[in-house]
Amino acid sequence: KECKQKISKAQKRHKELDGLVKKLYEDNISGKLSDDRFIKLSRDYEQEQEQLKAVVETLGREVKQQEQKKTNVRKFISVVKKYTDMTQLDATILREFVEQIRVSETYTTDEQQKRVKIREIEIVYNFIGAFDFEEAREQSQTAQDKNIAKVGAA
Repeated sequence: KECKQKISKAQKRHKELDGLVKKLYEDNISGKLSDDRFIKLSRDYEQEQEQLKAVVETLGREVKQQEQKKTNVRKFISVVKKYTDMTQLDATILREFVEQIRVSETYTTDEQQKRVKIREIEIVYNFIGAFDFEEAREQSQTAQDKNIAKVGAA
């Protein structure tokens, strides 16, 4: 929403600059504005328009990415709702949820205990990508702690 407002504001300013450049040109033709002043002002306005154009393009891409993420989350939620009463995980359900599973090479963290090997597994889900459950737990706990603190302060 904020990006869309910034885009709208930048587009409005771009249009205003078009009007200013037109007015500058008319003032220059009529002799109200010197050629040197016209060149300087029009160059400044054109540079600002180029910057605004770049901002609109960047924010436009960001809005599209955010909308795509929103769509992907909705799709993921619809798949989750479809299987709320699931009793067994089969290949069909797994394919619907998981895009890929990445398994690392085995390694040891302690040279003294070579028998203890670690292998990292990353699950990349359809629609939402890799999901860090540990980070989500921490964020959830932080949010709960803040809520408890608010209730305690009230």
